[in-house]
Amino acid sequence: MDASGALGRMVHPHLSHLHAIAKRILRDDDLAHDAVQEAIITLWRAGLVPEQTRAWLVRTVIHRAMHERRTRTRRRRWEGQAAQAELDDCLLCDPGREVENAELLDAISAAIDGLTVEHRDVFVLRELEGLDYQAIAERLKVPVGTVRSRLNRARGFLREALREQAVEA
Repeated sequence: MDASGALGRMVHPHLSHLHAIAKRILRDDDLAHDAVQEAIITLWRAGLVPEQTRAWLVRTVIHRAMHERRTRTRRRRWEGQAAQAELDDCLLCDPGREVENAELLDAISAAIDGLTVEHRDVFVLRELEGLDYQAIAERLKVPVGTVRSRLNRARGFLREALREQAVEA
């Protein structure tokens, strides 16, 4: 007598019960069949005959089905987060958002152009080039206090100009 025939005789009486358990956990017929099949393969690979075959098979099917359900839940969650992140990062995916961003960039550029030369130079060196106050003061040959003052006034002017732009829109 071959081993596969003995395994079949040992497992066959329990198949419908095992499938029902797996289907209750997974809520899918095909996945339930897969969980039962994996439990049987595990038994075959182990090469053992458990004292309580039905209990061993039930426990193994439950473990396989729960693992599959957790895996599918995690996969759905991660795929959903990845899809949302891709949408968040993709300006071309939302033409309306692209237009809004272009309008905002135009408004910011116009507001920066409205600054005096002294205020614009300080603002650009700090915010766009990332220089610290001391480096800006050295480059423009002005005291650090003047840099702070000009930067504060530039930010105030930009804030007001963008606020007016928002009210007009």
